[in-house]
Amino acid sequence: MLRRRWQAAASSRGGEGRRRPAIRAFRCGPRSVTPPDFPQPVSGPAYGPVFRGAATAMLLVVLAMALRATLDLPADEAARQGLWVLGIGLFALVCTYWVLMRSTTTIDAQGIHQSGLIDKRVAWSEVRSAWLFGPPFARRLVVRTDRGRFRFFFGGSPPLLAAFERIARAAQR
Repeated sequence: MLRRRWQAAASSRGGEGRRRPAIRAFRCGPRSVTPPDFPQPVSGPAYGPVFRGAATAMLLVVLAMALRATLDLPADEAARQGLWVLGIGLFALVCTYWVLMRSTTTIDAQGIHQSGLIDKRVAWSEVRSAWLFGPPFARRLVVRTDRGRFRFFFGGSPPLLAAFERIARAAQR
């Protein structure tokens, strides 16, 4: 719908065949962040104990509710199909929980890497700015790359949070 409006506006101005050049938001100059020295890689869990505890509590509550719902189901064909849907949803929930518990963030001489459902990796040459974001129990490092994209890295251990602070201080210089 928006495309049709844009085409209608372009045709009313007499510019049917012309396209507007793409605008790159947040484009910075060639300046990149000088990374702090990390002689040894700093690695730790991506999510802190408060977040992991809340996820565990929610998973247990959902599993208990699913168990109670399956015990109350009648024994007809529709209930069996509903049981399949419930099982697939629970499987997806448990897989997501497993990835959340196993994800790690690593900072080394090459850059920042976070494993998880989607692996995130940013090399030091791509970092244009960085800052800390979030409450004290769930700090995140926000990194803006040279293409204008924002990447969020989670830190769940004190050494990792200290490394995040070093990166944010280096980016402010």
